[in-house]
Amino acid sequence: MADGIQLARAAAQAALATDGIYSMGTGRYAEVATYEGSEKVSGVAVRPDEIEVHVVARYPLPKPIPQIANDVRERISLQGGNRKTTVVFEDIEVVQDENL
Repeated sequence: MADGIQLARAAAQAALATDGIYSMGTGRYAEVATYEGSEKVSGVAVRPDEIEVHVVARYPLPKPIPQIANDVRERISLQGGNRKTTVVFEDIEVVQDENL
């Protein structure tokens, strides 16, 4: 099981690879990030018993937000061990369809 910054990196990559996710969020009122040395992973807070992931969804949505959250949780659970995973949707980004 990865820990700290490695786990934050893996969680961010897993979230970004999930269909319906546009980008990582950074926190609405306070920055959400994991730090180690001079490295920072924005949008992921790794705690001893929880991983908190902040994301921005892509619109149009491929499926309902609760299903996207479950997909993110499933991808992250592979690296997170027994940690609870909380997915926070901070915003929705409207993506223009190039075919229109």
